[in-house]
Amino acid sequence: MSEVVRRPWGAILVAADYPAVHDANLAWVERLPKSGLPQVLLEHDEAMRAQGISFRRITFADPKAAFKVQKPLAGMGFQPTRDLAMVRLGTSTCIRNPDLEVREVDTPEEWEVFDAVLAELHAERGYSGEVSQALIDRFHERAPGLKERVYMGLFGGEGAGVATLVPREKLAFLGEVGTRPSFRRKGVARTLVEEVSNLGQQLGFPYVGLVTEWGNEAARTLYGSLGYQPVGEIRGFLKTE
Repeated sequence: MSEVVRRPWGAILVAADYPAVHDANLAWVERLPKSGLPQVLLEHDEAMRAQGISFRRITFADPKAAFKVQKPLAGMGFQPTRDLAMVRLGTSTCIRNPDLEVREVDTPEEWEVFDAVLAELHAERGYSGEVSQALIDRFHERAPGLKERVYMGLFGGEGAGVATLVPREKLAFLGEVGTRPSFRRKGVARTLVEEVSNLGQQLGFPYVGLVTEWGNEAARTLYGSLGYQPVGEIRGFLKTE
């Protein structure tokens, strides 16, 4: 949903309709230009200011390059971010919760539950109601274009968690994954991720990939137990003030 402006060093992504969404407004750096980091910062800042976007986000294709510029960016108030890319090959032998029904979201009532789960997760992360609604609105706008498939886990007809699957050229990508706080420690996320990962492979994709926060040990352990293996990292920087 972002406008992509190609630059010699990478690209600038701008989603004017979603000025509060970090993932939609950023600089993607494939290589630093000869003029160095200042050129990237200048062009990025000009593009964001033109749309009234207050934060600055920079993501690097090469984590080693990101590490090299970490010190000067930290001096300018940027906070480093680090995510882990993982890929699943084959199937796992995890123990699923047989009481959890997994089905594709289809009806207006199911979409309301999906939105409610996302809102609860956003509140837990400290997002304001305004930011949460922007994230939800952007999801609904982008999903048809990405052909994103949305699944829900239910206990006794009550929505307990969600997971989404995005088909790409060479893999299926596990997108939104979340469990309502009141349903945790019941195998909801484990069962959902297992079922949706298997569905991805049934669609003909050789493997399923995902990205999770580097420091989220619980998520890394969960995905590892389901056959996901680390394949790389994504480093970036965020300045919110």
